[in-house]
Amino acid sequence: MPAAPALHRNMRPAQAFVDLATQDLSAVEDGLDLVLRRDQAEDVHALRVALRHLRAVAWAFGPIQPARVKARWKQALRDVADAASDVRDWDVFVTETLAPALADQPGDPVLVALIETVQARRATAREAMVTRLSRYRQAPLPTLHRDLLHLAGRKSRGKLGAFARKRIRKARNRVRALTRTARDGRTDHVHKLRIGNKRLRYAIEALSDVLPKRYRKRLRKQLEARQGELGAVIDASVARRLMAECLGVSTADSITEATANPTPP
Repeated sequence: MPAAPALHRNMRPAQAFVDLATQDLSAVEDGLDLVLRRDQAEDVHALRVALRHLRAVAWAFGPIQPARVKARWKQALRDVADAASDVRDWDVFVTETLAPALADQPGDPVLVALIETVQARRATAREAMVTRLSRYRQAPLPTLHRDLLHLAGRKSRGKLGAFARKRIRKARNRVRALTRTARDGRTDHVHKLRIGNKRLRYAIEALSDVLPKRYRKRLRKQLEARQGELGAVIDASVARRLMAECLGVSTADSITEATANPTPP
């Protein structure tokens, strides 16, 4: 993996965005090539992580992007992430739920039959994913590269140091608000908190060179610890939904109560 672009507090925010987004967009394209070329669960996961990084960078630098560019990036990156989401859900279901259960009860006919059903549904999801992602490789990703070329010559006011601190404060305040909402235990609220938590964490990682130590060290560690906790809650909710799908029963997943009791960072 290439070294992260060097940032400094006095550089223009637009140039920082171009540098960071160029590297992250290349990582997304590399991940996309792997996903289309071979069928490996870790490749799908790596693609989604690369997308999260790029989406966090795009959000962080939203104020310096023209409105049309901002909307195009948001939609394009969301579409690519959505295309891979079903396959990733099935992979996590197998790895975190079914595989451990089968290890405890080797050869159990119910578990074996369930895994066969899951594998068939994952195969169908992968076919749909490949169809969608094959289109995205041609467009809109090349358009995003052109956006970066135009932004590279665009003048932006202010300095990156102050800009970065302001954006991180905004993201942190958003996470605090989401934390208060998620205390009701609703899975959909916990899911939104998890997304906000990831965005703040990845934005801090991207802007680490120009942020105060309290963000780079203490807050980042808090976010990493919470991410695992929130992830376990959401993974359990998704596993419940997929199990119900395999069994042909309905589930009111959107109002399932979570077990997390988040505290604000």
